[in-house]
Amino acid sequence: MDLILANRALVDHETLPGEGKGLAPAVGGLVEAVRPILVPWDGVDGTTWIGAGRGAQDQAWTDSAGLELLETAAGPIRHQRIYLGEADWQGYYSQVANGFFWPLLHLVRVDLPDKVNYYPTPAPPSDEAWEAFKRVNRAFGDAALAAGGRTCWVQDYQLALVPSVLREGGFSGRVGFFLHTPFPSLGVAESALPSPARARFSEWLRGIFSSDLVGVQTEADAERLRQAGEQLCGGRVDGPDIRVDGRLVRIAAFPVGIDTEDLSRQVLGSRLPSSVSDKRPLPLVVGLERADYTKGVPERLAAVGAALEEGMRFAYAGFSAPTRAGVPAYDDLQAECDRLATGISRLAAERNLPFIQSLETLRWTEVLALLREAAVVFTASLADGMNLVPLQAAVAQASRPLGERGVVLAGCDAGVASAYKDFREEGLVTFDPLDAGAARNALAEALNGRPGRVGDRLVAAIREHDAHAWGRNFLAALDNA
Repeated sequence: MDLILANRALVDHETLPGEGKGLAPAVGGLVEAVRPILVPWDGVDGTTWIGAGRGAQDQAWTDSAGLELLETAAGPIRHQRIYLGEADWQGYYSQVANGFFWPLLHLVRVDLPDKVNYYPTPAPPSDEAWEAFKRVNRAFGDAALAAGGRTCWVQDYQLALVPSVLREGGFSGRVGFFLHTPFPSLGVAESALPSPARARFSEWLRGIFSSDLVGVQTEADAERLRQAGEQLCGGRVDGPDIRVDGRLVRIAAFPVGIDTEDLSRQVLGSRLPSSVSDKRPLPLVVGLERADYTKGVPERLAAVGAALEEGMRFAYAGFSAPTRAGVPAYDDLQAECDRLATGISRLAAERNLPFIQSLETLRWTEVLALLREAAVVFTASLADGMNLVPLQAAVAQASRPLGERGVVLAGCDAGVASAYKDFREEGLVTFDPLDAGAARNALAEALNGRPGRVGDRLVAAIREHDAHAWGRNFLAALDNA
């Protein structure tokens, strides 16, 4: 049996049994990456997914241990939910994971809180919140210990203390940890790590280093992680490995991929949202992402506005999926987006140009249609673990004739910019979203199809390094760690 531990369940149950499916599938890059490697449960072996039970009716679907058999496209998956008190969830998830680690981990090249007016300063967790974070990680670790298994693959920063819980509990299998976010530069993040926040970050790192194998998105992330291990945990680097507290840990880059076969099937029958016309005399610029302050939505809007001011003519459709409603930092982001969108919308109307910037969650088929039909897919992440949208866009574009395809733009501090750095002539162009001139120029060049449209060589590379390959490569490395 193989265990996968993640902050969220694969789906949330929102209705009682017998009242219809009422399922809310988990979304985001982590689930999209991991879903294709799930192994059906045959009653003895397969995948056991352990995640927090946050659906309104989850407990009606599980037994007293939180277990259920969950039907997926891959077949039935053994699923265990961890039920948490609201105080622990708020301390663990809202304060520590989202208030501290999420903004901290994206400080890769630039002190973003200093540079960007809507980007929040990481908030050092209180003693109470940190204890909640530790209790939740212990609950996940105890569930994994009770389940047993050959391997335990822990997913992402929210559960970084779990590997140490497994070690303390005598877990006999291999332990892998994968960080889906970037890893920060200590030089950039130093101002966000006063005492005792620095001690919390060090404890978090030691939890990760209790693994046999630690995977990150890029070689740059791996190098920054090794450096942090030396400086904060007294580790000794030996090639790709680091020795911490007497344990040798392998650190390696495993860039996340997407399920290209599934996407290629679904894109064929996809339809544009009703708000976007399928009869367009103008090239279509598309922006799609979660409404997160790491995604560079205001920077993209500023570039769109600058291009329109200079007389460029195009239709723009931007859709940001709501996330973490009520969190002040996200309210600040939305206020900035609304301010920019109001002015640009007025300008576009004066010039009789279509302009949409909407806070809404589209159907997946609508997302695919937008990615397929765009002349420019404009992503502008300030920093990102990978950013799967450019990969999804390239594969969606491949359903069109070569000469009709568009260009995909990506922020230079997204993992995709590193993993696919050699494909500029094949339609994946990177730029610095914090440089207003560079962002505007990247859009102008892309509207002219330069330096090249999405090509077959790029699409072939994305297919070769898809989510299945990512999972196989990590698990093979874990076996040999």
